[in-house]
Amino acid sequence: MALEDIPRLGCGRSIDRIWGTIDRPPTAHEEQCDQCQTARTRLRRLSKATRSLRESDLHNPTMEPRPGIKNAIMDVVRAKVRRGSRILLRSADNGTTEISEQALSSLIRSAAAAIPGVHSRRCRIEIRSAAASVADEDHPTGTTGTSTNAGPRLIINLRVAAAPGIVIPRTVEALRHEISNAIPASVGIGAGTVNITVEDLYDV
Repeated sequence: MALEDIPRLGCGRSIDRIWGTIDRPPTAHEEQCDQCQTARTRLRRLSKATRSLRESDLHNPTMEPRPGIKNAIMDVVRAKVRRGSRILLRSADNGTTEISEQALSSLIRSAAAAIPGVHSRRCRIEIRSAAASVADEDHPTGTTGTSTNAGPRLIINLRVAAAPGIVIPRTVEALRHEISNAIPASVGIGAGTVNITVEDLYDV
């Protein structure tokens, strides 16, 4: 027989049950039971102290998270959500080579970090097969429509924050150039379309 580890009063009422209803009026049993009344009095003090500490922490500057901690947490969340998506880089008789969308996003963010005056934020990558990309393109009469890049076609949608005072069009073009060079150099496929949206300014 398993031993019950729920703390109980002598009357049989569990302390967890009393704590769960501490903000409600006492039951008929609790109004008549000395043990329950004592427990409720002590638990109300604990509840009040807990609430006071929580309110104090909310207004305590030393309890505020460090700058960048929110972005770091969101990066972890994005990694867990999107890590399962895979991009096929190469297929051969001896095996395949793939890269996760998250790894490719990290590569894009690293490229963005090399450009002064911009901070990368959200990055979304759409993947199209090489065959579908060729079919969508217009080709001159007499051409076969074959592509020199056999890999997948990427459509990168990157949102960034810019520093005040920079020349945004020139900086964005430099960022696009950096990403377009970094992806083929690192993973061997073309960057495809790189859409960049400046959605905010940040304090330097």
